[in-house]
Amino acid sequence: MEPVLPAVLKDALAVYYYPGTWDWQPELRQSLVHKAASRALQEAGAADALPTATAILDAYDGWASTVDDFAPVRIGHDVSGLVPDPSDPERGLATPDGAAVIYTCRIDLLAVDAADEYWVVRHLIGDEWQELDALIGDEAAVAACWAWEQEYLGMEISGTIHNQVRIGGPLDRPNDGAARTRVRQSEPSGGGRAIPQHRRLSARTSRSDESGHGNFIEQSTAGFVRRTRIRRSRAEIGAVGALIGADAAQMCSEPAIYPTFAAHCQACEFISPCRAIVEGTDPEPLLASEFRRRPSEDQRKPRLGQSTWGFGRGAAPPQW
Repeated sequence: MEPVLPAVLKDALAVYYYPGTWDWQPELRQSLVHKAASRALQEAGAADALPTATAILDAYDGWASTVDDFAPVRIGHDVSGLVPDPSDPERGLATPDGAAVIYTCRIDLLAVDAADEYWVVRHLIGDEWQELDALIGDEAAVAACWAWEQEYLGMEISGTIHNQVRIGGPLDRPNDGAARTRVRQSEPSGGGRAIPQHRRLSARTSRSDESGHGNFIEQSTAGFVRRTRIRRSRAEIGAVGALIGADAAQMCSEPAIYPTFAAHCQACEFISPCRAIVEGTDPEPLLASEFRRRPSEDQRKPRLGQSTWGFGRGAAPPQW
């Protein structure tokens, strides 16, 4: 597998699941996906990998269309949540200088299923399948559920969907008779559901009936696409905030730095301040003279579907 392919394919999948084109004809949407892959490869200086990327994306479309049972709501979206103070969960954690401690992460895809339940989707691209235990214990995915609910009060995330793409094998495609389970972004009755509090009664009932013990897991494999849906309990999503708070509190008060030297340290740009810390000297003069702080704002180019909401299924959060 080309080293640049996972990042390029993830970028192309963001276009594939763009909410505004989800109900378009597959041929039209796929042409935009090809253009996104071509643009990303050119920017990475790997344009010769375009035939491989195109073949993978076309094969993905064939297989994913048989197992996609959700509609996209947002793609490549950054969310943040105020980290709770472990000593007082009702308050936010602050640094010694009084600044709020914020947890931020980027979500590959927020999706809504036919029962109007919301799911955090992670694209995992590699040569081999990941073990189920690793997916169940994916703390970053659960933290993303927690962060989304912190930023969009009133939205309840049902769980995580791990979209694994195994591109180390043959790129075959399903036959023409393969079943398709696509959920439309806009319902024929006109516009779909506008805001989350319109979630259907059946969805609310299914959530209220949960025992909260253990995870409900569904896993299906279609060609080189494996889809693992893990329903996360309210306790599991709520607990991750406390775990983040405990780690952040330790980092703010008495940060523990554990040196783990290896061969790559010789090429690391931070080797000089790292050595200073290990030797027990002050690294601040080195940091001030040889390094600069990264700009706080995100300099990445915005993408359609990141900062705007559609008008179809699962569109916008309630305005409290």
